[in-house]
Amino acid sequence: MGDIKNRVKQSSLISLDLKDYYTSGERIELDFGFFLEEGILFEKKFRKKLLEFNWKSFEEKFVYVTCEDELIIPSWAYVLLSYYLSKNCKDFVFGDIKSLEEKLYLKKISSVNVSQYKNQRVIIKGCSEIPFPEYVYFELTKRLTPFVYSLMYGEPCSTVPIFKNKN
Repeated sequence: MGDIKNRVKQSSLISLDLKDYYTSGERIELDFGFFLEEGILFEKKFRKKLLEFNWKSFEEKFVYVTCEDELIIPSWAYVLLSYYLSKNCKDFVFGDIKSLEEKLYLKKISSVNVSQYKNQRVIIKGCSEIPFPEYVYFELTKRLTPFVYSLMYGEPCSTVPIFKNKN
C-alpha cells in the first residue's frame, strides 16, 4: 500500500469561504421616531434633538435606521440625519439589519479583484454561520461567473457543480 495522498489539497481548486465577506463590528438600530414628538416632526425640535444627541455612542459601529411606515417625514430630514451619522459611525443604512448586512457584504465583494479567478475552478463553501448567506451566494456568483472556468458549491470533498464554462 502506498502513501495516503490528499487529492483535494493537491488540486487546483480555489475555495471561497463566506465568512471572509463578513464585516465584523457592532450593529446598532436607530429608530427615526426617537427624534420626533409623538410621531410628528417639528423642525426646530428635531434639529435640537439631533444637535444634542450623543453621537459618540455610534463611533466604530454600524447603524441601521428604522422608521415606522405610517410616519410622514420630509425628505430633508433624512438628509440631515444622514449628515450626523456620516460624521459619527463606520457605516449606516436606512432600513433593517438585513439591509445593513447586504451593504457591508457588497462593499467587501466589490473590492475583490475577481480577475484573479480567471479560468480557475472555484468552490463557494457552504455551511457558513454568517447572517443572510443567500445574499453572498448571489453576489459572489454574479461577480465570478464571467471569469471562472467552473463554479461549484459545497466542500472540496463533496461539491455540487453549478456551471462549467465551455469557452
